[in-house]
This record gives sequence, C-alpha cells and structure tokens, in this order.
Amino acid sequence: MIRGAKVRAVARFEFRNVVHRWSWVISTFGLPIFFVALSGTMVSIQGNFLEDRVSGVSVFGIVDHAGLLPAHAGLFRPPAELSPESRRTLDTLGLVDGLYLDLDGLLLRRYATERDAARAVARDVVSAAYVLPGDYLARGHVKALIRHGGPVLSVRASTVEPVLRQLLVQRLLSGRVPPEIVNRVRDPMTVDRVSVTADAVIHASKNRMMEQLVRAALPFLLGVLLLTALLSSSAYLVQTIVNDKENKVVEVLLSSADPDELLTGKLLGLGAAGLLQFAVWSTMVVLGALMAASVLSRFSIAVPWEALAYAPLFFVLGYLFIGSLMLATGSLGTSAPEAQKMTIGWAMLSVLPLMLMIVLLEEPNGSWGHVLSLIPFSAPLTMIVRLSVDPAGVSGWEIALSTSILIASTWLSIRLGARLFRVGLLLGGSRPSMREILRQARLIR
Repeated sequence: MIRGAKVRAVARFEFRNVVHRWSWVISTFGLPIFFVALSGTMVSIQGNFLEDRVSGVSVFGIVDHAGLLPAHAGLFRPPAELSPESRRTLDTLGLVDGLYLDLDGLLLRRYATERDAARAVARDVVSAAYVLPGDYLARGHVKALIRHGGPVLSVRASTVEPVLRQLLVQRLLSGRVPPEIVNRVRDPMTVDRVSVTADAVIHASKNRMMEQLVRAALPFLLGVLLLTALLSSSAYLVQTIVNDKENKVVEVLLSSADPDELLTGKLLGLGAAGLLQFAVWSTMVVLGALMAASVLSRFSIAVPWEALAYAPLFFVLGYLFIGSLMLATGSLGTSAPEAQKMTIGWAMLSVLPLMLMIVLLEEPNGSWGHVLSLIPFSAPLTMIVRLSVDPAGVSGWEIALSTSILIASTWLSIRLGARLFRVGLLLGGSRPSMREILRQARLIR
C-alpha cells in the first residue's frame, strides 16, 4: 500500500531540489522574456516591411502584342495625370515619361517591344514585365520577364498577377457581353457556407473558413505544447534518476520507502516542477488565445470552448501517464544521454493523433476517432481534436471512459514502473538484459 506521507515527502524534496536551481529559474522566466522580446522585434520588423511593400506603389512592365490593351483605348495615362504618390514613386525610379495604367497601387508601364521591357527589368526600373504574344487568344500564354538573381519571394510580384488576370478577363469580354456577365466571369462564385445541426437547424456563419481553421489549429497547438512540456521536463526526470544512481542515494531511500512511493513522489514532485515551468511558458499562449478569442467573437466565429474547457484535464492526465513511463524507463539507462534516448519514444507516442490529423479532421467521430480515444497514449489529443471539431458528437460517457482509462493506465504504469524503477536503480551502472529486466520486474520467472 502506498503511504501518502512518504509520497509527499519525496515529492516535496524533488520539487524543491529542481526549482532552487538557477538553470530552472533562468529557463522558466528568462527564456520566455527573451523569446517574447526577440520574436516581437522580428515580427515587428517583418510586419513593417510587408506593410511598406503592400501599401507602396509597385511598377511593372507590359508588352501587348495581342492588342488587348491598345494605347488609343484611353487606359494608359502619362505621369502628370497619376496620383501624387504614384508620381513620387516614378520620380524615385527615374521614370519621367511613358504611359501607365493605374490598378489600385499597381502601375503597368507600357513598352513597345520585349527588348525595351527586358532592359527595364535588368536595370531594376520595374519589378517584372509581362509580354502578351500575338497568339495569346489562341494559346493563352503570357511571358513573365524576371530579373536574374532577383528575390526568391516577392510580395509585390505575388499581387500583380491576380490583378493582371482580372484585367485581361475584363478586356476579353468588354463590349461583347453585358457588364453584369463580365462581373460574374471575373468573380463567378461566392460560397456562403452554413452548418446544419442534428435538429436540422441552420446556423449561418460569415466566417466559416476562419472558424474551421481555428478548430483545426487548436488541437495542433495543444499537441505541440504537450510535446514541448514532455521533452523539457524529461531532462529533469532523467537527470534526477542518473544522479540518484551515481550517488547511491536511492539505496538509502529504498530503506525507508517502497519503490511505488518513490516513483509516485518523484513523478509528482518533478512533474509539478515541469508543469510549473510549462505553466509560465504557456501563460503567454493562453493570454494570446483569449485575446484572439475576443477578436474572433466580433466576427461571429464560434470558439471551441468545449475543447478549451477539457484541455487542462486531458493535458495533465496525459502528462502524468507519459511522465510515469519516462521516469521508469529512464532509470534503466546507464547515463543521461542513454536514458534520454530511451524516454523520447513515449513523447512521440503522445502526439500520434497529429500524424492522423487528416483522418480525425475529416471524421472526428469515426472508427479511428473512437479507437484512439480509448488508447491512453493517444486519448488526450484525440479527445481534444474531437471536442474541437465536433463537440456535439462526443457524449459524456465517452469523456468519462477516456478519463477513467487514463487514470487507470497511469496507476498501472506507476505499479509496473516501480518494479522497473527498482531494477534500474539497484543494478547501478550495469546495463541489464531484457530477460533480466523482465525477471527482476517479476513479469517472467
């Protein structure tokens, strides 16, 4: 029988031993501050850069051999007739002549020949140039002239081609079909998606795509957080086990406490330290998620509150279950690196649902969803995915059953792990064989 006083004593000792280390304090409080400052600065720099690129005026060249954009149609205008911002951009580039077509911040400069446009691209006067060949109507091919050695990713270049495509559609149909037909060809379909509940009630959502993205991103984010917590805290678990084996402290501990009590106390103490560290790290994520939820609510986007409500329960249960296995198997290693390698497999199993995310998102309450909800390794993330995608399809008994399986599996892993824990610690620096491990753990005779 496990004595609570012994477990609490071991847990308090392990918890205090970890949280008093400078490395734990720095990694818990210093790393988040450093990460926020660094990432905030990088995001600000890139945001300002992209805003400048998007809001600024871009100039591209156009060569029309197909006759879709004739000069006499009044589409192109000299610089003097353009907006002041466009004229400032042209003056900066040294473009004081020519004819330009203004397309909401995108200027198309007309060139007579492909050679003239190529020279402008080579001198970086225009970002790129597009050539409509004489057989454009028959083949539909458009040649894009891009400067050799130019940027691999260009925000300005990615915005011009959709605009140019819309312009060509309009010019192809203008004067041949009614204006409303032109508008429908340019934008043939806008889908208004609505969801139908089990009671045949239609629920309209103006931002259905964003809502689906939120429901898909939430379990993925929680999976990454769980994996990060397991990997970060496993270092303390493994290091403590290795130190106990090297210092022979465990021999003294086993004289006053059972292996079950030692394992449970270490799991609770080291797990509490790991969860405390992770709680500090995840506070930024939670605050960001709450702010995002408040913003999403303004756009009538349903937030998966059921998944958020049950996430802490399944997160802690999954953490304790995987942590007990990591603590037990880590004790079988003869060194910290070897023990770390032996425990990383358990962390990988905990994020198994992420590898089947497409199946779970397509059929959250299908056969795979039900099966993975009953496996302790995959149950935490699977239940969060199902509650996020289709909470109405998850009944209360399924949540209770999945929770009970996790609790029972954690208890069994502690009992079995206590035997492996005792074997690994008492064998010292020797590497036991698999048969010896099973024999000492009383799984075989």
